[in-house]
Amino acid sequence: MPYTVKQVSSLTGIAADTLRAWERRYGVVSPKRTESRYRLYDDADLERLRSMARLVASGSPASLAAQQVLAELPETRVAETQAAERLPAAPSVPADPSLMNSSATGPRPVPDAAPSASVPAADTLVGPAQNLDRAEVDRILDQAFASGSFESVVEHWLLPALQGLGDAWVDGRVDVAGEHLVSAAVRDRLGRAFDAAGIALGGPVVLAGLPPGSLHELASLAFATCLRRLGADVRWLGSDVPEDSWVHAADRLAPAAVVLSVPMITDTEAAANVVRRLKASHPDLPIYVGGRGAASQTVSGATRLPPSVAGGAREVATRLLGA
Repeated sequence: MPYTVKQVSSLTGIAADTLRAWERRYGVVSPKRTESRYRLYDDADLERLRSMARLVASGSPASLAAQQVLAELPETRVAETQAAERLPAAPSVPADPSLMNSSATGPRPVPDAAPSASVPAADTLVGPAQNLDRAEVDRILDQAFASGSFESVVEHWLLPALQGLGDAWVDGRVDVAGEHLVSAAVRDRLGRAFDAAGIALGGPVVLAGLPPGSLHELASLAFATCLRRLGADVRWLGSDVPEDSWVHAADRLAPAAVVLSVPMITDTEAAANVVRRLKASHPDLPIYVGGRGAASQTVSGATRLPPSVAGGAREVATRLLGA
């Protein structure tokens, strides 16, 4: 039975943009085309895409997942697929051009490996913060995100570097203005990656953001980007979201899940209040909490995510996509 892109997306939970990216980059499927050039997938394509989604959601890099799926095909079919798509060899830990000065879009692989040796040192944001040098911050971010995938750079370099910057502010080595300048540059870069991931039409809707009074939004935006790249339709609400607004958004969108970032222990009470309000009106709604505050405090009614931003995104995606 032939399936359209929309039907395959609905049946597998994989965003249409992700389907096309997996076809174009990895040759996992080679759908037939109608006279109007619309893609038509068969049952075998559907099963391979489901296998690919399960592997990616469990943490396998997309390039390796594709190799495993293709290895299960007859050799002639693999050759036909790769020839049809003219696929280049995919690196195991690619740089992420969506974070450079380019217009590249679409989801990227999610490797666990650390970035290459060219990644900047963890304390390199302190100097340009002291000098209020935005150009240098942008140069450092370019270098960092050229060293590996979005997930690996965020996990192994960006979040530790931001923690180091925060420590420098606490001990007086960096002024508030410098800390804000770097944070603005990082937010711009993360926002670009979030936009580049594309809207996962047909994917499960997830509300993500911070409770009222919580302002440290960068890790939340990084998480939202990771989850969006895995095929969820993430609606990131940002920082300092009032309780009523969370309830209104849940009423309006009927999301598949809510993810609250709790960056500080002092944010725990506000997060717990949001969870109570949401559970009162949506008792069956899955709610997740993550961040340093959630790691040390229990939030009743919510599931605690692992401390890893990419790992937390994979856990939510696995549950929602049924992988």
